[in-house]
Amino acid sequence: MKQKTAAIYDRWLYTLGGGEQVAFAYAQVLIEIGYKVDLITHKLIDPKKAEEKMGVSLEKINIVYIKESSSKKLSGISSKYDLFINTSHLDYFSNASKMGILSVFFPGIIKLSIYEYLKRAFFVPSFRKIFIYPSRYEGFSFDQYIDGKIYKWLSKKSSIVFKDDVQSFSISLYLEYFTFSIVDQIEFTLDEKIIYPVSKSTNEKTNRITFSFNLKNTKNKKFSIKLPKHPYSKKVALVSLTIPSIRFFLYNIFKTIFPVWEMRLHGGPGVTKLSDLESYNKVITISEFCKKWINQYWGLDSEILYPPVNTDNFLSTKKKKNIILHVGRFFITGHSKKQLELAKAFIKLVNKYKVGSWELHFVGSVADGNTHKNYFNKIVLESSGHPIYFHNNVSFNELKKLFSEAKIYWHATGLNEDEDRNPLAMEHFGITTVEAMASGCVPVVINKGGQKEIVTLDSGFLWNNQEELLEQTMRLIKNPALLKTLMGGAIERSKYFSQENFKRRFKKIIEKHES
Repeated sequence: MKQKTAAIYDRWLYTLGGGEQVAFAYAQVLIEIGYKVDLITHKLIDPKKAEEKMGVSLEKINIVYIKESSSKKLSGISSKYDLFINTSHLDYFSNASKMGILSVFFPGIIKLSIYEYLKRAFFVPSFRKIFIYPSRYEGFSFDQYIDGKIYKWLSKKSSIVFKDDVQSFSISLYLEYFTFSIVDQIEFTLDEKIIYPVSKSTNEKTNRITFSFNLKNTKNKKFSIKLPKHPYSKKVALVSLTIPSIRFFLYNIFKTIFPVWEMRLHGGPGVTKLSDLESYNKVITISEFCKKWINQYWGLDSEILYPPVNTDNFLSTKKKKNIILHVGRFFITGHSKKQLELAKAFIKLVNKYKVGSWELHFVGSVADGNTHKNYFNKIVLESSGHPIYFHNNVSFNELKKLFSEAKIYWHATGLNEDEDRNPLAMEHFGITTVEAMASGCVPVVINKGGQKEIVTLDSGFLWNNQEELLEQTMRLIKNPALLKTLMGGAIERSKYFSQENFKRRFKKIIEKHES
């Protein structure tokens, strides 16, 4: 019998976020029940990092990299498989496979205003043609905001892909340990062919070196920086990329003034017809909250499949510390995590209730763009002089340690937002809340979005305003017995969202179709 084939499409796979946990979990289940699985995306991922962070084995998962494609081409790709799952956020195109599943984290509005239609159908595509900019960065370790600049720290091999033919450009590298022996051994390639800079200039006072290149035919090709094997080469960062073109100059002005629009240049919702959505045999979503809005926006029914959380990965330590933890990226648009409001609430907690032995810890990277950087800096300034700590680039093991040591978990996405008027500003489920609970943290989270489906009376508290947040937190601080009881309840409740339960529920969906 011919082996059944399945494909899972996720444009955002490289982010290795909550949605990508779902994509990998789909793949694992399908392999277990006999499918040959392709995971389709565009941007290169680090397999080792993916396996560590996602808790998966890629041994039997075939990752297929394709060029950025139109909705028509993506639809054509789906026709080659017995089962096709589109789990890419806001990428809606028609399904042409025998069995199509649309996996939705939150639905986009398809009934567009004239303005939104023009933006998606005309303005954004036009800007993509007008501007010159890197279409993607690959292989970089992480971004760090230092003295008003973004430092993109390099790994052994880091790459930049240009969407256009860029004949000349320059890059500036920062070397924490500046030695000419390292500089002379840095290798550059274009689609794996060695290339050489036409010039280089050094500034030993700032530990920076600038390389200039004149190339031909760079469109959609990969410009790579390869670092030598040397202890000092572990601390090298890209601090600037310059293209001598008015189109690049305009792009930089545009992304500074319109950071949200700039994100759309790299992907996002297009113009979708209802028939595109109806071409899928089933729509799956991650919460009751999202199910409600799928019905409201699209008029379609959907089935709830809570995201998988590897609860076995998280453990509670007996030596808990007086730590309140929050995990989430720092950004100001969309469903902002409201870290500024949490910092202010904690300062009020310390001043009003005199709980100086407690600390607030924020974990999360800072989104690209000056708007988000300014937001982060505002929080740091607000927190100055208080026991508030920031962890911007932590490993998965460091994150697990923080989870295991914390006693209380705060979450505030949706605070001061109208849930009916702006549902996108809510947390649509809340994987980090479940991870915290699995680690023995008692959740004290906002009573909005998907959060209220996670936390039960015997596992934590839900709040509606800042006063309730502070009151419920103080109940736990003052009552160690209650805190201990709810810690146990949180661990037990987290198991409902385990990977095993996800696999069991997803298998039932597939088996129901096959029968």
